[in-house]
Amino acid sequence: MYRILFHEAKEHGASGLYLSMEQSRTSLISQMTSLGMDPGYAKGVHIIDVRALRREIEEVREQPRWLLGLRRQLARYKEEMGCDLIALDSLDALYALAPFESPRNEIFQFFEELRDLNATTFLVSEMGRDVTAFAHFGVEEFLADTIIHLRMREVDVGMSTSVRRYLGVVKMRGVEHDLDYYPLLVERGVFEIVSE
Repeated sequence: MYRILFHEAKEHGASGLYLSMEQSRTSLISQMTSLGMDPGYAKGVHIIDVRALRREIEEVREQPRWLLGLRRQLARYKEEMGCDLIALDSLDALYALAPFESPRNEIFQFFEELRDLNATTFLVSEMGRDVTAFAHFGVEEFLADTIIHLRMREVDVGMSTSVRRYLGVVKMRGVEHDLDYYPLLVERGVFEIVSE
């Protein structure tokens, strides 16, 4: 998701907000720079280390309501920075902080408030290899407008085994789209989808 924000900021002047729930800002910048995506070359990309956000939210209450606090912070960031794109990495890390009384209702409300920000929002969801649900509670895949799935597959190559990446558009509301998975190649920071 960072690559999308980086490209849109660098090439089109878009403003993007990347919320890292677990990886530190320093680690993320180092990793992205090594892939040729130094945030210094895309001034519109803002990286938020949510550990600092945790402290802000926890100062407000003894037992913070993470989704409420995050929604308020995102609205503030949108107002201050004018974000066109928002990436939250990851939902699973957020859920670890936010115990739910009524997951379906609270997640529905969270998605609706994200839509109210009037920004394209990317939510990263982690999946185990043998899991068929695209998110932790299952309701997210019905609420999302689009689901892009990155799948890893082991392939026997001669005497060894190789891991290959495949990308597929599982869902895209209001658009007819191909449901096939295509190889995703990553070389020197460049991503390429092989469609032929």
